[in-house]
Amino acid sequence: MPELLSNMKAVRDGIAESGLDAVVAISPENVPYTTGVIITTQKSLRDRLAMVVLPNEGDATFLVAGQEVGYVTGRTWIQDIRSYLALDGPVDGPPIQGASPIHALVEVLKEKGLTAGRVGIEMNYLTVPFHRELVEALPELELVPCEGLFERVRMIKTPAELELMTRAAVATERALMATYMTIQPGARERGLVGQLAGNLLQAGADMPGGLFLRVGANTGYAHPVPEDNVAQVGDLATSDVGGSFAGYVSDVARTAVIGKASDHQRSIYERLVEVHRRTIEAMMPGVPANEVFQTAVREYERVKIPFPMAFAGHGIGLHVHEKPLLSAHENTPLQPNMVFAVETRVRWPQKEGYHIEDFVVITEKGPQVMTTAMDTSRLMEI
Repeated sequence: MPELLSNMKAVRDGIAESGLDAVVAISPENVPYTTGVIITTQKSLRDRLAMVVLPNEGDATFLVAGQEVGYVTGRTWIQDIRSYLALDGPVDGPPIQGASPIHALVEVLKEKGLTAGRVGIEMNYLTVPFHRELVEALPELELVPCEGLFERVRMIKTPAELELMTRAAVATERALMATYMTIQPGARERGLVGQLAGNLLQAGADMPGGLFLRVGANTGYAHPVPEDNVAQVGDLATSDVGGSFAGYVSDVARTAVIGKASDHQRSIYERLVEVHRRTIEAMMPGVPANEVFQTAVREYERVKIPFPMAFAGHGIGLHVHEKPLLSAHENTPLQPNMVFAVETRVRWPQKEGYHIEDFVVITEKGPQVMTTAMDTSRLMEI
């Protein structure tokens, strides 16, 4: 059985401290976190729910579509695995026995004596029809949103998570370097994105994630669809790239110029590097996330670069944007073993854009950059 990367003790403690009788994990992030198993259909087929019932006392139950039972058995620490018949959408006519994931969940909750009391559930992921079915089946049960419980636990990475995420960060940089080395005048953006996807897989990713590599005027957009525009001498090439590594995602951004950088390009980039460096330096243990954001705001103002963004970075792990965000509204103090994707960027639509993004882990002594394979101190020329 694979090693469980997560901190299940912290999850159990959170259930008890919240006064809950149980929690039900449903999202494509918290099901893998609590079971150690990635079920890809959770994202592609939203009605094909996978759920984990974690009681405050007693054994956990893993509930999946029938097609997934063989796959999850032996890959998770949970012994009690149940299934339902997945139909992937509404059915006309009378209900089909065993075809509702919520009906299967209700049966598990009844068996565990959880027909009343307080049960935490991921409301943000439960659709309205599924929520209605659950409430009607168990009218005496109080359903409590439990996203915050998982967010708090997942903020602090375990040593096993840190090891995996370090490998993911390094692999993503290697894929970026391999791709940037091939960019020549005349290369088409769509082809470069395809090369990047292949390089990510060769570097160790299970699957590519965000594949944003822009050239020329497209660098002025955050997440454009790859096009057939042709790279030319003097164009910028920016990336915002990630992959999935055993469910954990990477997110790295780099900027280069095709040919020799102009004084204008070099000036903007060097000022961004200053902002980036000072933002990371502010990320000391105990400092609230919004203070780091304010540092970034001040630095952008100091170097005279516009900053209309809502955040200067974000937590990362099983989801690309995890808590805490480095934003004006997030006062969570930074703690050791938090991992952030710190991103410093500026864009002028239809013209040009620059982007630097690094993985940073908070240690007892301060921030430590995990993505160091590419020299970002100067604008890369290719």
